[in-house]
Amino acid sequence: MSHIQAAAHFARLSARLENTKEALSDEVFHEHRAYVTSCVFACVSFMEATINELFSDTVDDGEYAKGLNPAVKTLMADMWKVGVPRSARYSILEKFQIALILCGKRRFDGGNPYQDAHLLIRLRNALVHYEPEWVTTLSESDPSSATIQKLEKKLRGKFTLNPMRGKANVFFPDRCLSYGCANWAIKSSLNFTDSFFRRIELPVPYDFLRPRLVA
Repeated sequence: MSHIQAAAHFARLSARLENTKEALSDEVFHEHRAYVTSCVFACVSFMEATINELFSDTVDDGEYAKGLNPAVKTLMADMWKVGVPRSARYSILEKFQIALILCGKRRFDGGNPYQDAHLLIRLRNALVHYEPEWVTTLSESDPSSATIQKLEKKLRGKFTLNPMRGKANVFFPDRCLSYGCANWAIKSSLNFTDSFFRRIELPVPYDFLRPRLVA
């Protein structure tokens, strides 16, 4: 739960910088980027920690697993003990899908909230495993010359862009990493985990934190 609280904290700090009346400096810009990047990282960590804790609690009789059908709880615990989906070869979203299968519940399809959770993880991966991508930025003489990045095709329109960077800057990471992006990351991770707990018919364990998660 500390991950999603950290994410909200970083998002609020990024908003504060975007709304500042001070002159934009390189130092302020990079401080702002650090907050948004940290928020994205924390949101993805929150999703993975949530599903890992649920599986772990089936073994240790922890709070997350209370309310599960005893037979389902035993099955999940046995699978976790043999490394399913405990090992690194299982992606975050696969872990949630496996939990739904073991609970006998309907899996996520490709729509939302799964789609945005998937995009959030893609954004995190693009930041962690950064690969420069050649793009043609906006030219005043020929606006149509600008090319669209891969992430831009997926993320464009989902949140407001960074007001500290203009149209001539590339979408990722310059314009993409904004308070709007941070707020979208929080909502996307929470919408996904909320939906998961509804599907397995368990109370949302972090529900009492909602007032602290306002970005």
